[in-house]
Amino acid sequence: MNKRQPYREYATQAFRFLAREGSADKYISKLVDDYKRQAKSAGVSCPTEAALMHKEKLLQEHAAELADLDAAEKALIICGKDPRRAVEMIYQWNCWNELEWGDISTRVHYAEINIPASSTQIYFWLAKACKEFAIARGLRT
Repeated sequence: MNKRQPYREYATQAFRFLAREGSADKYISKLVDDYKRQAKSAGVSCPTEAALMHKEKLLQEHAAELADLDAAEKALIICGKDPRRAVEMIYQWNCWNELEWGDISTRVHYAEINIPASSTQIYFWLAKACKEFAIARGLRT
């Protein structure tokens, strides 16, 4: 596989976003619930009805995030069990904190022991997951 992947950072952040939000459906319901709370605190008489009317606008405003979540989910399904475990152990673990220099290689070493697989195989799986994400998202590969 080509080592130069211009979409790798984007895919990495999408996998981390997926780990934080859970799924596209959970993200949509979180957005709607947030709007319901805001509408209720603003004194809207029927916050549920207002949220349903506002849901279409929310979907349009957050279309890119939803497309990222869908593409990340599809990529993990396509990749299979062991590549999915590698993505979870390396990209999705501790997803609330920023990645620091050396985190990926440390996590790859941890995954080598726990999957078990060689680091070459794990990096191949990560590259495959990123490429599948890029294809599912419609990025140029």
